[in-house]
Amino acid sequence: MPRKPRALVDGGCYHVIARGNNRQPIFTVEGGHTKFLELVRSAKAKYPGKLYHYCLMSNHLHLLLAIDVAEQLPKLMQAVLQGYGRWYKAQTRYWGHIWQGRFKSPLVPRESYFLEAGRYIERNPLRANMVEDLAAYPWSSYHYYALGELDPLVDEDPYYVQLGPTGIARQAAYREFVRLESPYSPVLDREFLETAF
Repeated sequence: MPRKPRALVDGGCYHVIARGNNRQPIFTVEGGHTKFLELVRSAKAKYPGKLYHYCLMSNHLHLLLAIDVAEQLPKLMQAVLQGYGRWYKAQTRYWGHIWQGRFKSPLVPRESYFLEAGRYIERNPLRANMVEDLAAYPWSSYHYYALGELDPLVDEDPYYVQLGPTGIARQAAYREFVRLESPYSPVLDREFLETAF
């Protein structure tokens, strides 16, 4: 049966999810997270877009990614996922597929959902019981929004500025926003993590 074509629009924003094959860990090699983020940075330079939120988990990843030219989203993700796959195989002598199927990329229908999607993405380590405090997890955009740390990979969420009049106020409001789990998280889990792969 043919695969359903992606719903892609110019200037669209997508919640991109990719998972390791058979749900296996994909960041087992030292430097793997850094290498993956370098590949994202390089692909963003080639295929213009904006990365608002991200989180790299042990066996899957989330990106909230807007792309200027719709047809370039698959090209951007191909460059990142295949690039990481080649690097990972060279480091580990792993044989077979690194990624489980093709990546998912549901369209985020309205900008007003960006912060909600960001909260869902960045709370993943907390919900997976990997950390008790999200500040302790280094592989997400949480540090940019909640702590004011520089992250050259992140393009600021356009709704973040509405959280307060100053950087300090916005960071505090964002920490409180992310501290509270969204009532939509179980629905998103079913959509993205159970049925998506």
